[in-house]
Amino acid sequence: MKNKILLITMLAIVFSNLFSGSGFTTIFLGDEEFVVEIAETNREKALGLMYRKEIPDNFGMLFIYSNEDFRGMWMKNTLVNLDLIFLNSQKEIVEIIHNVPPCVKDPCKSYISEKKAKYVLELKGNRSKKLNLNEGDRIFFIL
Repeated sequence: MKNKILLITMLAIVFSNLFSGSGFTTIFLGDEEFVVEIAETNREKALGLMYRKEIPDNFGMLFIYSNEDFRGMWMKNTLVNLDLIFLNSQKEIVEIIHNVPPCVKDPCKSYISEKKAKYVLELKGNRSKKLNLNEGDRIFFIL
């Protein structure tokens, strides 16, 4: 039964990616489905979740890099608290910085990962705690 559920989940992800815009994908965190916006170009990464007045509970942004390295994020022009989830190339969580507040005054603080990451997932602040996400957990998504 567990394998059947996993297969159905994987097929749902594949089909949602085929029919959604190329700038979004679906991921599953626990039993919850998330729509995540993809930030792959330098412009998309620089803009991130800036100027968003609200972030839905099951929405996020996935930053994609070509290699693993120490990643720095900041909250310039970001209006809501965010969780920063750093993932290695195996999509394993290597670090989580919870409930990062918006930057209200320059210079804005940079939040740099302590371990190398290929992906950074941003979710609504404290969402990762509510989902009980921990270092070592793997997140499944298809790009």
